[in-house]
Amino acid sequence: MEIIHHVNVHSSSLEFYNEIIRMKIRYTISSYPGSDAKLLSFDISEDDSHWETVFFYLKKYQGFDIYRGGDIFETYFSEDEIRKAEWSRLISTFEQGYPQPKGNWPFKQHSLTDVCQSCATYIQNNPMRLYKEPALGKNAFVSLIGLGELFTIPEVFSAFEEIGAKGYEAWDAIIHKTKQPSEKVRQLYVPEGTGPGLLGAEEMRQVRCPKCGTIKYYPHKKGVMHIERDAILPEVDFLRTFEWFGTGLIAFQEILVSNRVANLIIDKGWLGVRLKVVEVV
Repeated sequence: MEIIHHVNVHSSSLEFYNEIIRMKIRYTISSYPGSDAKLLSFDISEDDSHWETVFFYLKKYQGFDIYRGGDIFETYFSEDEIRKAEWSRLISTFEQGYPQPKGNWPFKQHSLTDVCQSCATYIQNNPMRLYKEPALGKNAFVSLIGLGELFTIPEVFSAFEEIGAKGYEAWDAIIHKTKQPSEKVRQLYVPEGTGPGLLGAEEMRQVRCPKCGTIKYYPHKKGVMHIERDAILPEVDFLRTFEWFGTGLIAFQEILVSNRVANLIIDKGWLGVRLKVVEVV
C-alpha cells in the first residue's frame, strides 16, 4: 500500500515554497491566474524521506486536509495485496458524460426515485440514461460524471457468468434521445447492500442530512476501508455499502467485489476501474 499526495503550494507560503525547492523534490511551477504569484505542484509518497517535512508545512500553512485542495491524496495497493484481499472496492477511473436529462440532475430523473432534495441520496428503479453511446477506447468500464454506478461491456458480463459470480444484474443503459438500449454497455447493477458496518466512521469527515437524516461520508481516500464481518452477506460476489459517500449533491454507495472477481479483473487486464483493499474484521 502506498499513499501518494498531490500537493500545490502558493508562492505566498514562502517558507514552504522555498523548502520544496531546497529539498530538490521534482516539481512543476505554473502561473497563478490573475496575479504574479506562482503555484508549485508535486507528487510525494508518505514513504518518501521528505514526507515528514512536507507534512509539517502542510499543517503550518494549509492544514492537513484533502478537502481544501492544497493536498489531494490517494491510496494505491499492489497487485499482490489485492489478490490476497477477501474483498475490494471497485472504483471507476473513466468517466464520460452526465446522467440524462442533464439539466434536471439529480432531482428529476427517469431512473431514480426517493431522491433527497438536500443530500441527493436515491433509489434506482429504472435504467440509467446516457447522452450517447460511450467512446470507450480500450476501457471495459465507464461511469457517468457525478454518479457512482458502473457500466461495462458484454465481455465482462460473460466472464462473470463463466465463474458463476453472484450478486449482480445486467441492466440496460438507455440512450436518452433514441430511448433505445445502448449497444456497447449495460449497467453493472448491484441489488444487495451490506449491513451497517463501516469501522472507523467516527474519525471520518461526515455530514448528517438535515432533511432525510442520512449520514454521508466524505470519499474514503486514505488506507484500507474496514467493514465488520457481520455486515457482509454470505455467498455473493458483489455488494454495495450500506453507507453513502460524497459531498454536496453527489451521493454514491461503494461497490464491493469478492476476491475471485477482483482476481478475474486483474487477470483480464480490464481498464476503466481500479481496486482498493477492504479488510473484513
